[in-house]
Amino acid sequence: MFGKPQWFRAKTVGWGLVPIRWQGWIYAACWVGGIALPFMLLLARHQPFEATAWIGLTVSALTYDVRQILGAIRGPLAPRRTYAGASNPSRKEAVLYISDSQAG
Repeated sequence: MFGKPQWFRAKTVGWGLVPIRWQGWIYAACWVGGIALPFMLLLARHQPFEATAWIGLTVSALTYDVRQILGAIRGPLAPRRTYAGASNPSRKEAVLYISDSQAG
């Protein structure tokens, strides 16, 4: 994860992040520039296959990074929304067991 969770908040509608600090805006601008500039240069050099591969790889990396940041913002035990806003019943949650037997 390159971005810090303190720089963003989760979107209220849809999936993704919204920058709330100047570092978040710089982070987003760097991603846009890092994706768009090489893509435009590859297209200008008449390399459409390489340009398509670049878009695919960088958008995948951005998606992975956004998922990591969202996971850090929401926490490991936050309920995930599924279809129609229902919580996911198959998600495992942490459970603390206290036993009466003594260790030894």
